[in-house]
Amino acid sequence: MAGNKGRSFKALVMQWGTVPPSGGPLREKYLYQKGTESLRIANASYAAALAALGEGIVEMPELRLPLVSDDDFLRREVQRTKRAEWSAFRATLDRETLDVVAPNIRRSESAAVAALNYLEDHELAEVAHMAIHRVAFMRRGLFGCPIVLRDDDEFWTDCSVDISHLRAGMSAGLTGDFECSICAQMVEDCDHTVGEVYDKVVSRDDDGKCSVCESFDCEHRVGKAYPSVANAIARNMILEEGSIVARPRYPLARMIEKSIDLGSLGDDPRIRTAARNASLNCDGCLGPCSGFNDMLTWNDRRKTARKTSEDDYDIDMVVTRSDLYAGG
Repeated sequence: MAGNKGRSFKALVMQWGTVPPSGGPLREKYLYQKGTESLRIANASYAAALAALGEGIVEMPELRLPLVSDDDFLRREVQRTKRAEWSAFRATLDRETLDVVAPNIRRSESAAVAALNYLEDHELAEVAHMAIHRVAFMRRGLFGCPIVLRDDDEFWTDCSVDISHLRAGMSAGLTGDFECSICAQMVEDCDHTVGEVYDKVVSRDDDGKCSVCESFDCEHRVGKAYPSVANAIARNMILEEGSIVARPRYPLARMIEKSIDLGSLGDDPRIRTAARNASLNCDGCLGPCSGFNDMLTWNDRRKTARKTSEDDYDIDMVVTRSDLYAGG
């Protein structure tokens, strides 16, 4: 998908499983339950990553607060300082420790982003915002946040701080079938009414996911019946078209990667080689962000956006000439 200025995005359009309620109290309940479960996973996985660091945790760099700043100069100074701190801290860790930390960071980061997508209009949104910054700060410090040059000759990033702050999602035009979550028949062939509550006997799939709440770690016992809201589960779906919307029906239908324009620096052979070797890194995760870029305010932001130069990029992702050459 190409943006207004030639920027490209990759996005998740929809997911397998239950179709979320379109609105009202049932949707609010759905978003809250999914969001708080995602926060639980994000917190537990982050705690596991910290535990893996052992006693060394006392030397780990601290995330600078507040999370949001309009001062570009301050953000860059914080990023440079924290990059140096992480470099020194990382040198004290062995490979075995990093191998234990890595999967917990990935799990926490993914869950934190999901939590924000579910809870963006809830008072817990700021808790999810903190969870993203907290774990992305650790991930960048220990493992980097690569800017890659792909075969399309564009530079790409999947930085969770950068991407998650674009508060928009995808709306899909689809054709397909919908299966009842209670009896597994097509919704037009069963007697259950979407939105009504029925008893459902618990089972778990091969991965251990609960058939009632779709969680992997819950109190529901296999073989026992629990009240469950009837929903339509999408099957055999074919995407006809997609559009960008402020609030997608599928809360996780969001941008997941985007291309970035490095200006004339993108033609420098050293920059291109670093990007191809995964040694060119975004530093946006190391310092304060500039806040959420909500689709509802994009037009206003565009009118006041400053022009960029090769030493001064529009920085959800902070990149300067010196940062790029540092590659670390």
